[in-house]
Amino acid sequence: MPRVSGSFAARRVAFLAVLLSLCIILAGFSLISAEGQEARRKLVVRAVFQTPVSEPWDGAIHQAILAVAEEYRAKGIEVDYQFVDRKQDPKEFELALRDAAKVADIVFLDAFLKEDIARRVAKDYPNVAFAAGSEYSPTPPNFAVFDNWLHQPAFLAGIIAGKITKTNKIGVVAAMPINEVNRIVNAFIYGAKMVNPNVEVKVVYLLGNIPPGESPWYHPATAKRLAKTLIDSGVDVIFAERVGAEEAAREAYAAGREVWVIGNMADQYERAPEVTITSLIWDMRPTVRVVFDRVLSGSYTADNLGTYSWMSFNGSYLASFHHFGKPSPPLNEDILALVREWEDKIRTGMTWVPIIELPPEQVWPELRQAGGMTSQQPAQIFEITTYVLAAVVVIEAIVIALLARRTMRPKK
Repeated sequence: MPRVSGSFAARRVAFLAVLLSLCIILAGFSLISAEGQEARRKLVVRAVFQTPVSEPWDGAIHQAILAVAEEYRAKGIEVDYQFVDRKQDPKEFELALRDAAKVADIVFLDAFLKEDIARRVAKDYPNVAFAAGSEYSPTPPNFAVFDNWLHQPAFLAGIIAGKITKTNKIGVVAAMPINEVNRIVNAFIYGAKMVNPNVEVKVVYLLGNIPPGESPWYHPATAKRLAKTLIDSGVDVIFAERVGAEEAAREAYAAGREVWVIGNMADQYERAPEVTITSLIWDMRPTVRVVFDRVLSGSYTADNLGTYSWMSFNGSYLASFHHFGKPSPPLNEDILALVREWEDKIRTGMTWVPIIELPPEQVWPELRQAGGMTSQQPAQIFEITTYVLAAVVVIEAIVIALLARRTMRPKK
């Protein structure tokens, strides 16, 4: 039997000790990883809405979360989803957000008109993923934003309106002239004027016409009343950016007047099937999937998620034409073919629907008020604004990337 020196034996014992230590450490890491993966098999999701979920904007988010939660449950991931709505009062809104953040992995919310509150709460809970409907930019490290980028289907809806109007007067019943509303309304008008340069447009807003303390986002009675004023002025196609306008069109139709409606946010056909040609659909499922995936993988960051609401991601589109798609009046095969042609161009990236977030009154000649913009062609306005917005998006992306890199840099 060969002899083993004492020094060699000592070195071998030391080596085995180190190897054993490494195994223990690796086993510990594996256990921690397994525990982390196990923890990520469950998501606690909360939502705080300012309006009732029967209102289409918040309703689109709510329905998407419900649908995506079922998808992930089918994958073996437990999703605990609860929501509160009608939190329009600022104090109640903040309290509801804080209650949600105390228990949630993800908090969905609409931050419009309460941006300061939403961002203040998110700052107090940096380990919670906040996904907020917002017209502003994301805030690192955890406040991502999204919006209903419906300008593309709005453009297609405008093509329909411009083709079916007989009076050459179309109208819009909208909530208020803020960015997310403006770009949809302007795209609608742009589509209508592209196919019918003679069309005239009238835009009315719930803001300023509702009772004190009521929400301009959801007030069907006021939307109906404003739609009646449009109809009385000769408008025969209405883009109902807010629900309620369809009721006025339905009553006019019953009285023998052909007034057509295009709905918004969800398929509004069942509300007034006689007159609702189609609707702009905001499908939040692609956005919700991205949020879920990023939280599960530990890669959630403050990001602008608005792109996932574009048609190319199936985040927006036109609803079914239902019985009008046979086709039946006021639609015909030529109009449907034209819509399909432009839809294909949009989905394949072969055209760009201009994004303009200026109030329509500052863009379109018939809507301009005294002291408004100087005379300038709408096409020029779109081109200039599109370049400016593109530059802003690029700068925003660079800033977010730099901030993310700074937060990820290890401390010395």
